[in-house]
Amino acid sequence: MTTTEINISKYIKQTQSNGKFENEKPLTPYLWERSLDGDHGDILTDGEHDHHYAERIELYCHEWEAFNQGNQDFPMTWILVENDQGFVMTMEEDQYQSYIS
Repeated sequence: MTTTEINISKYIKQTQSNGKFENEKPLTPYLWERSLDGDHGDILTDGEHDHHYAERIELYCHEWEAFNQGNQDFPMTWILVENDQGFVMTMEEDQYQSYIS
């Protein structure tokens, strides 16, 4: 991953249309793309017993700066989840624990 600036407008557009990233944060399609490109984090599910896919991803500093929208409390660690219907979402770790319980 390079440290170039990230143009988040394409990711915003993806979250505003129907489909996989509908009503999500712009970070969600970005992390999905990053994961598909092979730059993913720790896989949290085994695929055999879980009804969703999840991985823990640490943001690089330039990614955090591009997506935090001025929120200094914006987490550096996110859980990327694809549910059994194909929708993709990002969650903070405590939200993910609630999601799986």
